[in-house]
Amino acid sequence: MEAVFLQLVNLSINAGWLVLAVLVLRLLLRRAPRWICCCLWGLVALRLLCPMSIESAVSLLPSAHPLPQEFLTAQTPEIASGLAVIDQAVNPVLAQYPAPAPGNPRPVQQITAILAWVWLAGVCAMLLYALVTSLLLRRRVATATLLAEGVKESEFIASPFVMGLIRPTIYLPYQLDASLRVHVLAHERAHIRRKDPLWKMVGFVLLSIYWFHPLLWVAYPLLCRDIEAACDESVIRGMDEEARRNYAAALFRCGIVSRFGAAVS
Repeated sequence: MEAVFLQLVNLSINAGWLVLAVLVLRLLLRRAPRWICCCLWGLVALRLLCPMSIESAVSLLPSAHPLPQEFLTAQTPEIASGLAVIDQAVNPVLAQYPAPAPGNPRPVQQITAILAWVWLAGVCAMLLYALVTSLLLRRRVATATLLAEGVKESEFIASPFVMGLIRPTIYLPYQLDASLRVHVLAHERAHIRRKDPLWKMVGFVLLSIYWFHPLLWVAYPLLCRDIEAACDESVIRGMDEEARRNYAAALFRCGIVSRFGAAVS
């Protein structure tokens, strides 16, 4: 498990540089369509999912393997971050640990083993949180009544959302005003058409796996925000100014916001 954890740390470090790049690009592309930002977050996800790296002299990443494979077994473990200032600060500290007697685990191995178990406990806690909140939400809307195909009403929810991946269902607050319903349904159906529940779930699973990386806790809410903005852009495309104002007012009155969970607003 230590080797798996070490590989994930390498991937997370590389992905961290991409997150920083995306954060800068989001500022530069403030007036660009939000689907572009969603694609940029997709590159981060690809980096987190793909263990293969292509070494190149023009690569934006300082090092593909900051923690080399021999880090756990080397007589004197060293990092190779690709940034001399970091290597010169960290490697002398690692060199202070003397090699243990033959057959005994090295201090780096012991620390890595402990961190690996802490990481696994964090992953389990995150996934358990997602499971419990989803089950509680399903229990809350268990008595929802069918309004139309793929649309249900419930008196126990305050704002609309989509739940389900294979057969997604739109849940609306009970007796939602008809003037608001048409805009809300357009918003939620756009989420379904764009597969947003799936992308948010993938994002949350990756956050659960890499929960130890602080930049990903910044990236996930921004991903959700960009997904919401891209969804709205797809709905209002072709609308006149008055229709856009009515659409925005309807979503505001219904309290449609990004959610940190399995359901999608």
